[in-house]
Amino acid sequence: MSNEQAVAILISGRGSNMISLIEQARGYRVALVASDKPEAAGLVWAAAHGLATWSLSPKGIGKAAYEARLDAALHAAGVGTIALAGYMRLLSDDFVARWRGRIVNIHPSLLPLYKGLDTHARAIAAGDAEAGCSVHVVTEELDGGKVLGQSRVPILPDDDADELAARVLAAEHALYPRILSEFVMTPFDRVRDVALTLPETEELIGKSVFTVAGEAFVKFDGDATMTVRRVRDGADGSTTWISIDLTGDIDWISVEDRIARSWELTAPAHLLEAGGR
Repeated sequence: MSNEQAVAILISGRGSNMISLIEQARGYRVALVASDKPEAAGLVWAAAHGLATWSLSPKGIGKAAYEARLDAALHAAGVGTIALAGYMRLLSDDFVARWRGRIVNIHPSLLPLYKGLDTHARAIAAGDAEAGCSVHVVTEELDGGKVLGQSRVPILPDDDADELAARVLAAEHALYPRILSEFVMTPFDRVRDVALTLPETEELIGKSVFTVAGEAFVKFDGDATMTVRRVRDGADGSTTWISIDLTGDIDWISVEDRIARSWELTAPAHLLEAGGR
């Protein structure tokens, strides 16, 4: 039984970021693709790839009625997180409040710069050296929620808005899936994801322990404490265990390196001689 977070992607057009989120999904599964445009090309792509879709035009029914229908579809699909991907309707304050902390969006600027529209033209006109994109939590303030991650793109001397937009869009396709994964995954999910990429790693199901050649190299204790092997001080090179707190702002690059180093201290010689990780 999968414990991946169920995500809904909301689109209004071709869904290029939607495709990236689906193709690079890690730690989440796309339970629904929804649109305010029944003719949206992204819906056709999603349906052709076996994904559940929902669409309804808000014309003639009013914002509140439209959002009530959307909300019902999201709950029916078991959605826990909403990812906006080229969704061009502003969500009402009431809808955002119902899903507070569970809606994310990608915006084509380095927030807090250039909230709203025409971001690329505004960055060029300002003489900025860089543009980029930001993934942020959606709040009642337009493009004002906590920034979860950014990607920077240089502005070239002869850039126009369209050329810059194309390069920023490529950056969006790499950034959004990574940040969405990090947003929905628990600390254990992330430790597990890293550990299972290492050669011949096995998980002791129900024990939150990861082994190589039958020896543990990562243990997950409680809600957010990881223990890994380290070299014991002294000349014999023996190992001991160290606990790492995975609450608050975590340097996950350092954590991933700790996990990999613990694997190296535990793995048998033939794996290391074969190139290790």
